[in-house]
Amino acid sequence: MSGPLNVGFIGIGDQGAPMAVAIAEKFNLHVWARRNFSYESLEGTLFTRHESAVELATAVDVLCVCLRSDHDLLELLQGGVLDALPSGAILMNHATGDPGEARAFEETCKAKEIRFVDAPVSGGRPGAVARTLTCFVGTDAATLEKCGEILSTHSTHVVHMGGAGTGQASKLCNNALTVSNLRNVVEVFSIADAFGVSPASLQKAFSHSSGGSFILDALGTKVTPQIAAHIAKLNRTDVEEFAAAAKKLGLDVSAIEAWALGGAAGLERVIARLSARS
Repeated sequence: MSGPLNVGFIGIGDQGAPMAVAIAEKFNLHVWARRNFSYESLEGTLFTRHESAVELATAVDVLCVCLRSDHDLLELLQGGVLDALPSGAILMNHATGDPGEARAFEETCKAKEIRFVDAPVSGGRPGAVARTLTCFVGTDAATLEKCGEILSTHSTHVVHMGGAGTGQASKLCNNALTVSNLRNVVEVFSIADAFGVSPASLQKAFSHSSGGSFILDALGTKVTPQIAAHIAKLNRTDVEEFAAAAKKLGLDVSAIEAWALGGAAGLERVIARLSARS
């Protein structure tokens, strides 16, 4: 899209705030937040503050939303935001949600002549700050061409997965694979411990071997003892969302669901063992 575009952002939380900061460097950023203290995360960033989500919607060409759930997005749209967006505007959803809901959002937006993009991201706050997120994009090619430059401000990898819903499906599969790999680490470390091999030494060696993985490298670094319980809770939610979406298609994912949930359950134990450096 030719700039400077007016890009709105709703959801300036832990991950959303650094994404918004990145966008502001190339586009005219517009922000609305429910709580005043949220704006502190944008200190030093040039943006236009709006008094309501509806007011923001009337002023933008593209609206990026990074809330917690599909329900939050639906509530926002039904609160007047969808009606306030100008015809031809683009609505991008960065939260992880259900593929079927993404397709429903697209149909709702289409009736209002709004283009919808499901664009969940992977990489968390560290990736958002470093601007190395991966964005799983579900929309038509023409719409992606119009909004791709915005996504590239915070995402190193912007991958077109297909039509609406495929971005969410891809993110759910990514999450399931990540937590399944965590279960592999939990089990292998337990066996290695029985052999008398230090998990910390294994982690160091595996990071340069064929057994290495993203989740293995994150243990003790990105995932610390202080946040392990919180991450484990998020991991459980990730697996449950994946399983729920798959079951809607009539798929039996009970085996991978059970395996991955075991990974979430074992996270704190593995982190504690690594921290002991024994």
